[in-house]
Amino acid sequence: MAGPHEVLGMSRVLGIGTTEFLALYTDNGGTTLRSEADGPCVFLTASGCRVHPRRPLVCRLYPLGRMTDETGVERFGVFPAQPDCEAEAGHEGTVSSFLESQGVAPYLEWSRRYGELYRRMMGLLDRLDIQGKVDAGEGGGAAEAAPAGPGSAGSGQEPDRASHRAPDREPISSWQDIDASLAEYCAAKGSTPPREIDEAIALHLRAIGEWLDGLELQLGEVPNNPEGAREP
Repeated sequence: MAGPHEVLGMSRVLGIGTTEFLALYTDNGGTTLRSEADGPCVFLTASGCRVHPRRPLVCRLYPLGRMTDETGVERFGVFPAQPDCEAEAGHEGTVSSFLESQGVAPYLEWSRRYGELYRRMMGLLDRLDIQGKVDAGEGGGAAEAAPAGPGSAGSGQEPDRASHRAPDREPISSWQDIDASLAEYCAAKGSTPPREIDEAIALHLRAIGEWLDGLELQLGEVPNNPEGAREP
């Protein structure tokens, strides 16, 4: 799995935008990385991982696997060794020291915040009677029925509805495309999208939060901003 923040980081390492990255290297609405025909990740080469400096959380955690139950309790397990992977499992040190050495803290925080926004979105779309239309897929009017995406958050502009769908992609894949979302958002605000990864992620989270605020106002609700979902 790959979140919007991970897509952004990997695209920067490769020197391309997130729109191109999603088209070239992902499946399932931009949420999973493609694999070669014989199984390995598309970024695994004879000399190592092409995106190692910005590898996604699942790769940073390996050989550990992370699970969180409904109460938020976190547990870790050890995966079996994978072919062509140089990571090794040992018994020295602690889980916390390993996590620190792999730089997972910001990835866990970003994943938490995007997860909160996603759950908030699903609840809102259900209350707006949009969920069934989004799930309708080809011929079901998903793009036409969906409200403005995060790139249009707070802009008051009608989104380019064609951008909400592409062949073999789910309608919400536009959420994965941080560069496209921020280009539209910043154009409406008269500002320039940030180039720094951390700043771009923070603004993307803010844009999504504003979009969800607008959906809540459509329902006559007071906007519900979960802790950490938006930057001041």
